Amino acid sequence: MRSNLIKKIILVLLVVIILPVGATGCYDRWEPDDIAYVLVMGFDKGVTDRLRLTLQMASFRGGGGSNGEQKDGGQASATETVTVECPSVYTGINMANITTSRKISIMHTKFIIFSEEMARSDDFVKIIMGLPRYREFRKSTHIVISRGKAADFIAQNKTFLSMRPAKAFSLILSQQVRDSFLPRGRFFDFYNGLESDIEEPVAILGGVNPLKLKQPGEGQRQESVSGGEYVAGDVPRQGGVKRDFFGAAVFRSPKMVGVLDGEETRALGMVTGDLRRGFFTIKDPEAPDCIVALDVRPARRPQINVNVKGDRPVVDLTVRLEGEILAVQSNVHYEGKEKKAVLERAFEKEIRERMDSLVDKCQNEFRSDIFGFGRGAITHFFTEKEWDSYNWPEKFPTAQVNTKVDFIIRRTGMLLKESPFVSVREEAAE
Repeated sequence: MRSNLIKKIILVLLVVIILPVGATGCYDRWEPDDIAYVLVMGFDKGVTDRLRLTLQMASFRGGGGSNGEQKDGGQASATETVTVECPSVYTGINMANITTSRKISIMHTKFIIFSEEMARSDDFVKIIMGLPRYREFRKSTHIVISRGKAADFIAQNKTFLSMRPAKAFSLILSQQVRDSFLPRGRFFDFYNGLESDIEEPVAILGGVNPLKLKQPGEGQRQESVSGGEYVAGDVPRQGGVKRDFFGAAVFRSPKMVGVLDGEETRALGMVTGDLRRGFFTIKDPEAPDCIVALDVRPARRPQINVNVKGDRPVVDLTVRLEGEILAVQSNVHYEGKEKKAVLERAFEKEIRERMDSLVDKCQNEFRSDIFGFGRGAITHFFTEKEWDSYNWPEKFPTAQVNTKVDFIIRRTGMLLKESPFVSVREEAAE
């Protein structure tokens, strides 16, 4: 009898304790409509304070659908921008809160933009090192270096062919996979590069494009073969948005030391294994006045061997690629075995020269190992003390880098054999 009473008392106590817990509400909850999501953060040097912080937020105007406000000749205004002068990033976020009735959150930030002036200054590392402590900050965010002011770049960071800015900004990053003109620019990789002595970080290069093509007679014509010898802001195009992502910013901890154009960034991707696919154009080896277009992919991961036994480290780099013929202007029969080998050797020579040029630039001008050759060098040391005394950042500029490129054409496109046009055949018959 007594035991049953004790059981009932315990049951009542459990009910009294558990029920109030289930009946309580989420007093600190935030509905999606109560939050202003920052999509892009920008950092410039301040005038009245240490920092000029620019926040580009999703406006949710018209629900992100087709009823959004139209500006600038039909461009959809799906974002709002706020700029404040502040002593630190997070104080600036609090100061920006006075402009909106919503709570500002950076949990969905896609880009962090630094002006080139900021990236080359001592203040850059002070800001970048303080970002990952905040719980809302995502290390998958991408780092972009703007050739001008970050605020000016963000002002031109509009959506094109899309009313949903968050999705549009995410799709921009897939250019890295589509055309390989961008480096890996995730904060995680960048932060590790700053703290590491086995490789240096790179960031995505951004700029504002004037969207003006030169007219006949305006300057000397410079014919581009590959199409990638440009940096952000200088790509010859007209139409679309003024915001450009093209090329890479190179760092030598903890400051920016230079830039790479689109083709140099592609060569970097081949060495690091980040290249997924790209359309390449080279001069026709049989007809120099014509070009050949190729669809190129990696055949396997690049192979890097580092020898540190001598006074001068030796790096043996092997890159293996495969491709498909897209276009041949000269009507040369590159589908055949003999001519195909000629085209393969010509492409290997072109890519090897680009890699050698990039390595020379990084060793002599930047003195920055953005390739990660240090990963191979560190495996030859047993202790951290031995590695530190070797001083790889100072050894890299003196390293001998031997590059080798293997390229094979797997497919010849949708044509089995190139046939000359009728007019060409008639002239040959005459």
